[in-house]
Amino acid sequence: MIKTRHGEYNGDSWEEFCQLLLKKRYDSEGYQEMPAHTKGDLGIEGFTRTGIVFQCYCPDEEYDTQRLYEAQRDKVTKDLGKLQKNKNELIRYLGDIKIRRWIFLTPLITNKEIVAHCQKKASEFRELLDMKDLLEDDFDVLVKDEGFYMQEIFFVRMILEQKIDINIEAPTEIEIIDWKECQSVAIQRLFGKISKLFEGNPRQEEITNKYVDLMVRNFIKGQKILDELKVNQPILLEKLLRIKNSMEEHIEQELLLTELDPKAFIKETQTKYKVALESENFHKLFSFSLTEDLSKEAEADWLVRCPLDFGGI
Repeated sequence: MIKTRHGEYNGDSWEEFCQLLLKKRYDSEGYQEMPAHTKGDLGIEGFTRTGIVFQCYCPDEEYDTQRLYEAQRDKVTKDLGKLQKNKNELIRYLGDIKIRRWIFLTPLITNKEIVAHCQKKASEFRELLDMKDLLEDDFDVLVKDEGFYMQEIFFVRMILEQKIDINIEAPTEIEIIDWKECQSVAIQRLFGKISKLFEGNPRQEEITNKYVDLMVRNFIKGQKILDELKVNQPILLEKLLRIKNSMEEHIEQELLLTELDPKAFIKETQTKYKVALESENFHKLFSFSLTEDLSKEAEADWLVRCPLDFGGI
């Protein structure tokens, strides 16, 4: 399985995913799938009436950067070779359509050398006189990952009943330190709030420092997730922020009225936020880990920016 920022795939699941993406994106261009169950895939797994053809590839196991590049490079070379080998058969399926673009779809691109390899092969094929009846004069070879089809990913996951996930790595210790240095006022405010959670604890300072670092980590990671949603799922983000902002408007009033201690109040607020997300069916759309990350982002954001303060408790 290959894990990306938006999902996990093996060879079969990636091919299924790609076909749904392509049918959604290129429906207006007459996309036609080319099933490979008989006579192989002929070097393409689908084409449009505008001369774009596609080949999908995903290894079944996680590779390091170099090995992934080598596998992708060899697959590009092998499948482009099928265009030559199966030229007459392809013409029978394509009819009058000449190929302008051969697009290699793969979940992850980690080495830019695959781009150079695709350009090299495109140049080689443009020079092949015996391929002129199949390829356009400006024939090109491109490599694209899942990021080119983000608008379609939500649609496909709904069809496959898969939940949206955004795999963002937790910030490093250096990132956390840099953020704290740049946001000294916010950090001072955060320390003041967090210390109230551990009043009376003999390790108050140690635990406060640790919890502040956790909040900064959750804040940085959460903001990156929101940025991803802004680019790729703006409608969902707008709905999510409406819920978050609505809760934020009432936090200060609830703090004044609550009989809970600060720790219990934080836990109750997190629970309310998750329930609010569930009431709007986000649990059907987002993975458990994504929901948890968004909940932790909200808590950290409220603590950093002021609404969640324990002066009234």
